[in-house]
Amino acid sequence: MRARAAAFLSDVEARPDLSEASVAHRAAGITCWFAGEYRDARDHLERALDLFQPGRDDDLAFRFGHDAGVAAMALLAIASWPMGEVDGAISLIDRMQTRFADLTHVGTLAFGRMHTAMFELTRGDQARAAPNAFELARLTREHDLPMWRPFGVFLQGWATAASGAVGNGLEDMRRGAELLREQNVLFFDGLLKIAVAEAEARAGDPDRAVAILDEALATADRLGFRTFEAELHRARGEILLNRDPANPAPAEEAFQTAIAVAKQQATRSFELRAALALAKLYQSTSRPADAHAALAPALDGFSPTPEFPEIGEAQALLTALADNEEVKADAARRQRLTQLNIAYGNALFAARGYGAAEVAAAFARARELASGIEDPADRLSTYYGLWAGHLLRGELEAMHELSSAAIELLNPYPGTREASIAHRIRGTTYWYQGDFTNARDHLERALAMFDPERDGDLAFRFGHDIGVSCMAYLAPALWSLGEFGRARELEAAMIVRAREAGHVITLAFATWYRAMFEIMRLDPGAAEPYAAETWELGRAHELPMYIRYGALKCGWVRARLGDRNEGVAQMRQGLDSLRQQGDTLVRPFCSALLAELEAEVGEIDTAVGTIDRTLAEIERTGQRTFEAEAHRIRGEILFKRDPGNPAPAEEAFQTAIAVARRQGARSFALRAALSLAKLLQSNGHSTEAHAVLAPALEGFAPTPEMLEIEEALELKATIEASAQL
Repeated sequence: MRARAAAFLSDVEARPDLSEASVAHRAAGITCWFAGEYRDARDHLERALDLFQPGRDDDLAFRFGHDAGVAAMALLAIASWPMGEVDGAISLIDRMQTRFADLTHVGTLAFGRMHTAMFELTRGDQARAAPNAFELARLTREHDLPMWRPFGVFLQGWATAASGAVGNGLEDMRRGAELLREQNVLFFDGLLKIAVAEAEARAGDPDRAVAILDEALATADRLGFRTFEAELHRARGEILLNRDPANPAPAEEAFQTAIAVAKQQATRSFELRAALALAKLYQSTSRPADAHAALAPALDGFSPTPEFPEIGEAQALLTALADNEEVKADAARRQRLTQLNIAYGNALFAARGYGAAEVAAAFARARELASGIEDPADRLSTYYGLWAGHLLRGELEAMHELSSAAIELLNPYPGTREASIAHRIRGTTYWYQGDFTNARDHLERALAMFDPERDGDLAFRFGHDIGVSCMAYLAPALWSLGEFGRARELEAAMIVRAREAGHVITLAFATWYRAMFEIMRLDPGAAEPYAAETWELGRAHELPMYIRYGALKCGWVRARLGDRNEGVAQMRQGLDSLRQQGDTLVRPFCSALLAELEAEVGEIDTAVGTIDRTLAEIERTGQRTFEAEAHRIRGEILFKRDPGNPAPAEEAFQTAIAVARRQGARSFALRAALSLAKLLQSNGHSTEAHAVLAPALEGFAPTPEMLEIEEALELKATIEASAQL
């Protein structure tokens, strides 16, 4: 499956506009789902749905068995619900049913009915499953659809058995399973085996039920079909406990295995079900503290909804457990241990940086301990420590998950000082993603919430002063969006605040980001004192992360102020050091700047290799802050290498403009447009040059904050005055 899906994706990669691209991503998504790789499955299936165009792609049903839109929505819902995206999954199923209600393609109708019923079987909702199950059975009989018939028989049996008539329904379930076995069909195998086993147990044969689940788990191991692995272990634990309640150890082990699998697969709904089963076992055996510890982390982030009734049941149990004296004592102990691990993690950060494995381990332990603590401050500290480690390693997906969890955690406490931190890390995550508008919005909110007098001590819990860090990220986001005045005000205020804070790491952080801001503006003179100060602060206070960052930025300044060869060598050394440390925080930006310098000292082929690796790293990590700049620099390098063949450079500049426009980065769009306009004019295409430059200049006025504006205005005026236009 992996080989076929990869080949299909490879075929459409060069033509993402093809109708078949949606189907290729759907195939890749199903493959990942089959393997229990839910995150990757969701990503591919979301891409499949994004690529699907109703009308244009309707005929795909006759080539691929069923409607591509119906298939993408159904499978995305089935992948999303286990990940805890309950409302989104329900919405997808509703949209899918609306779409296939207007279709007459029988294969699509059968597919839609079957997958809707399977979705409801996953949720355990017999009432919603029944109409789809019976309609599927009718369709298979009326249109003689042997592939769908076993599913119709099985689901009709489950709907009957779940409503109370176990005997009749169980026979149909057994018959449907046998028909699937005859056809060698294993799709949804684990889910169907769970349903059969639960029905067998209700009918009074727990031994047969356990044997069915053991067979399904053996199949999962043999084939790697791990979609329902967590649920298989949970169902097995519940049947074992019902079979022998006096011996809960085997059931406890099964529940713990289910939780571990669900955590590894990011299936939070399956994790909650298993944790609820384990908590009820612990409560029944007089272990309330263990019950609370098992249930609290699994409930984190869930809100009651009729679409997932286990949430309400779990919250009621957790509330009851919280009143127990043993649970209260355990919570106090866990809070003390949480705070110790947070303090230890922050101490390690000062010595080794957030990217160090020891730092990540300390905050991971703190998060585990904090899961049952109601105080949002300690829980946020653990989120922040883990988030910062992912930031250093360029792990954008994990950053998104943690920053989203932080926002959700602090939403009920909008007036607290920690709320500004939640918005700060969310805004920073968007900034590294290259989403400058969302970055600005969250960072502005964070800065508005920040109280300089009240929040000064937070630097000792979150690495550096929160006001300084808000301004450090907000200023370059605003500059990228073309808001120069506010960006410069924030940069000045950031340095003043950092010097007043009396906190060394805050000052090093501020000088580092001030240097980066000036380098982003391409002003080595303005960057020089801050790059040097970052380096000196790192050396004086033994802060290795800031030594590396300061040296790297000093290398660029040195090269730009005249000592090209030594500056290039210093930048290469600095980037090598970052690679050895696994630090990707500034690597794409600095690597692109290095490539530009390599081209200027005549190492053109080396520069091409450097910039291509930089763009590959941007794709791998999703760290897109300077993606437009990387494409622009690539265009400059390609034109230097072969000025007689401007097409590759022109394509790179156009890509840079497209990326910058998509990100709302007007400053980067203007730079790329200026490069493209100069190339076009040099080749006698003044009209095209003007068409590129004029819209990019709209709304800009000359300012020392971006000297390219004046250069672009002069070029535009020259073109307009020429006889060629």
